[in-house]
Amino acid sequence: MMNVGHVLTGTFANAGIMLVAVAFAARSLGPEVFGSMVLVLALASTVERLVRFESWQPLIKFVADEEPHASPVRLARLYGLGLMLDVTTAILAAAVTVIAALVLHNLFGWTSISPAAAAIYAVAMLFNILGAPIAALRLAGRFRTVAYVQLPANIIRALLAGACLLLDAGLLWFMLAWTIAEVGYRAAALWLGLKALQDRGIPNPLHVPLRGLLKDFPGFMSFAWSINLSTMLRTLTVTADELVVGALIGPAAASMYNLAKRAAKFSQEIGTQIQTVIYPELARMWSDKNAHLFRTTVLNTQLVLTGIGVLIVVTVWVLGHWAIRLGLGEAYLPVYPLLAIQVVAVLFTLTVAPGRSAMLSMGRHRALLGISALGTLLFYAILIPGLLLQGPAGASFAHVVLTFTTAILIDRQWRRHYRRSPPETFVGRVPEVYRPEVQPSK
Repeated sequence: MMNVGHVLTGTFANAGIMLVAVAFAARSLGPEVFGSMVLVLALASTVERLVRFESWQPLIKFVADEEPHASPVRLARLYGLGLMLDVTTAILAAAVTVIAALVLHNLFGWTSISPAAAAIYAVAMLFNILGAPIAALRLAGRFRTVAYVQLPANIIRALLAGACLLLDAGLLWFMLAWTIAEVGYRAAALWLGLKALQDRGIPNPLHVPLRGLLKDFPGFMSFAWSINLSTMLRTLTVTADELVVGALIGPAAASMYNLAKRAAKFSQEIGTQIQTVIYPELARMWSDKNAHLFRTTVLNTQLVLTGIGVLIVVTVWVLGHWAIRLGLGEAYLPVYPLLAIQVVAVLFTLTVAPGRSAMLSMGRHRALLGISALGTLLFYAILIPGLLLQGPAGASFAHVVLTFTTAILIDRQWRRHYRRSPPETFVGRVPEVYRPEVQPSK
């Protein structure tokens, strides 16, 4: 519970400060120019999600399986495999983002995409080496560090955005503020992750032999590719949709849609961060064949998150209009109906978060990939006509259909797999995240 408390506190603090920085940018730049900033950030985020591997997810699964018997050097080599994926894809993502911005701006005439702004933010993308460090922190039980490591960077972002507002700075200065904050956060997370490994007696992954990694860890890349494909499909519904809105309706509509999604994400982060807490624990429970605790943890977490989701929906419906007028100004009041729809999607996202962690812990990543593919097809089948008929509200409704369908399919899948092939129910090794000083029971 202490870990969950830290995660929720850090999540609310980070999201709240981030919203302040976004409000400063939106007020200063106005809907059109702020829409251009939104589109550049959406392009960068889309490329990152399409190119990079979510290496922390296979790392948590494989390290949980290796911990009982692997040597520190072998564990360091496993983290080294994740780190190599992070570095390679960070460089590739930065290059692709700059090239894509140039192509869209110069060849396709999409003037809302600024190549100069993309080039500035590409510096932050080079530092996106977070998969292995975050996995190390989570597996070490350092959820307080994960919760608060981004807080100083977001404070710097808000201060710089406030200075830009006072100085009436333009788009490129706001992009520089975002870049400085992201570089600081990502560099700090990398250092803290490597320190967590050192404290657990695991050598620096860069100081051990890294040859033959794929041979020594068969199945790692298969797991990673499945996760990456699932992430690519989710990207089409989480970030690329903003590019579609901007292309079909314009940057002003994209800015409204982005603000609604960002405000809704403030609540959605609760589920995301709680998932980061329970995923390592669920992976260890499944590996330890502790079936009863596994199922109880998933169901109890699901119940709590559903209750939080209902509370969020009611709160936004009652207070959302007033909060938008106060924080963003009259020009952004069209955000409210979009936000009112988006929080319903958040409710279903919160409900399904524990089930997603359960499926990853069970090794059911291919089933998740199939669900993501089906959800993406359904989303775009609704998104395009919805945008043309209802504007951004149609896109928000597509999110509700997507999350509702995904929630049902994932919940059915993990329950069915649990009933068909549950691990033998016994309490084995006590997970280190709880009591690292206790030796395994015999």
